[in-house]
Amino acid sequence: MKMLHVRLDSKDINKKIKNAVSFSYGFLEGIDLEQIIFNQMLGEYTVDALNKYIDSNAKMDPDALHHMYEWGQVGQESARLFEINSKASKRVIHFTGKFLPSKTSSNQYSEPFTNKAEIMENGISITVSPKKSDYLVFEVDGELVFTVNDVFIEHPGGDFVAGSFGKTVDLFFDTYFTNSFIQPLIADLSKANEFTEEFPSGVKGGGKSVGIKAGRKYLNIKSLL
Repeated sequence: MKMLHVRLDSKDINKKIKNAVSFSYGFLEGIDLEQIIFNQMLGEYTVDALNKYIDSNAKMDPDALHHMYEWGQVGQESARLFEINSKASKRVIHFTGKFLPSKTSSNQYSEPFTNKAEIMENGISITVSPKKSDYLVFEVDGELVFTVNDVFIEHPGGDFVAGSFGKTVDLFFDTYFTNSFIQPLIADLSKANEFTEEFPSGVKGGGKSVGIKAGRKYLNIKSLL
């Protein structure tokens, strides 16, 4: 009766195991190296998407968002009276925003309403007084009105303006951005195809260097957008 003999090359096995471990650590290192770039680009993409979302909503509902643009230019990128920026670290992306001063005037007034975005968004009542004349001139329902008295405006911009910008931003992050981008992005990242595709090469001899390359490719946001 013949005996079955199996010869195992333990050196080769140990080498492949070592390469596999090195590849895995390299993959994690590659992700860590790419993380800051990923977050920076994600922040920039988010700001761009948010700006366009606000512009689109302003065109659809000008009564609510006209105060965030120069007079007569609702929804136009060049006429925005708001600025949103992002700042990223490896772990967190911060978004900040500010209102910009208006430089144009409406048909009713000759002087620019400089802080109109901030005042109207926060629902701040204002009093208008004549500055270079003894009386005020403005239009109501198509009729010119002249008055020597101050004019109190409880809801500058209209009844639908106050808080509408903040609500639009919240809606973007709570619904639109989450459903349209974040969930698909997470689904794509959960597959980690780059790890499985490059693993054989890493085991054969590439080790850590191949792992780093695969990790950076995995978190390359350009391929995910």
